[in-house]
Amino acid sequence: MRRETKKILIIRLSSLGDVILATPVISALKARFPRSELFFLTKARYADLLRNDPRISSLVEFDPMKRHRGVSGFMRLISQLRSHHFDLLIDLHANLRSFVLRHLVKSRIKLKYRKRWLRRWLIVHLKFLKTKPVCTLESYLEPLQRLGVEASERNPLIFLSRDDLEFSNHFLLERQVEKDDIVVGVHPGAKWATKRWDEEKFAQVCRILVEKPGHKIMLLGDESERKLVGVMEKDIPGQSLVKAVGFPLGKVMSLIKRCDCLITNDSGPMHIASALRVPAVAIFGPTHPQLGFAPVGSPNEVLCADVKCSPCSLHGEKRCSKKSRFCLDLIEPEMVIEAVQRLLKEKKSVLKGT
Repeated sequence: MRRETKKILIIRLSSLGDVILATPVISALKARFPRSELFFLTKARYADLLRNDPRISSLVEFDPMKRHRGVSGFMRLISQLRSHHFDLLIDLHANLRSFVLRHLVKSRIKLKYRKRWLRRWLIVHLKFLKTKPVCTLESYLEPLQRLGVEASERNPLIFLSRDDLEFSNHFLLERQVEKDDIVVGVHPGAKWATKRWDEEKFAQVCRILVEKPGHKIMLLGDESERKLVGVMEKDIPGQSLVKAVGFPLGKVMSLIKRCDCLITNDSGPMHIASALRVPAVAIFGPTHPQLGFAPVGSPNEVLCADVKCSPCSLHGEKRCSKKSRFCLDLIEPEMVIEAVQRLLKEKKSVLKGT
């Protein structure tokens, strides 16, 4: 690029995991253009993921339910962005909204990432074909090659505020969690119920773990998952249980940061753990790591039954047509326990080495 790149806009509107997987693009651009102003556009509900990122000059929050509601609100957002006269715009969403933004917002250079829909369609619908796996993170970095920008850092990275870190410290202290306790976070929810491992199996894992000296369970969930967490907590001894439900995203991130390991379905918290370098056990069922959404960066164990009918859809929303959810039912609590123990042992070895 001959002219100096002064202003850069990255567009990734949603969802939680995708925004996190886009953060290596921030690292690569700031390394190549250290004096540039970097703007990041995302939905307001995911803004806390990036709010404390020192690499971002301006976080632009798209609020389709209030400030940017309807055509007039969306045009207000476009007008706001057009005033900056960007040198570089990178569309990492590639949907209808980002298409309009990409074409109406002024920028000297405009790039977008390829979704590789065909390859993903083949993985879902023609499983017998040997198709190269899709890595979402690598797909996001690919457009930068056209600028001669190579990414030396390929791990997701998010930053926490001091207030949120202090909150998690006080939260756990008030619940008698000591510094030497091993905190295993458990997030049993997912956007689609079809992606959720059986809640009784989650509870069984919790009961086995708390029998071990110094082990505590932190049950995590958003407001919509309060009932799910409530069902699970009944069979877990109260002195070994910490319930964290309905907190804002920033506080959820700080609580996950305090975990020694996180057990989760294929969901947003899985990527939060990855970006915070927290070891994670990720349970995949109707989705599959080959589709590109597996955790990247931190030590992790992905449990996937690899049944013939999986993946049955791109995001796991499709209703199961089999007599049993084999993709999830074949994953047993013992497998999860063993994965947790391996990760905790690895983490302990690393700490001893340092």
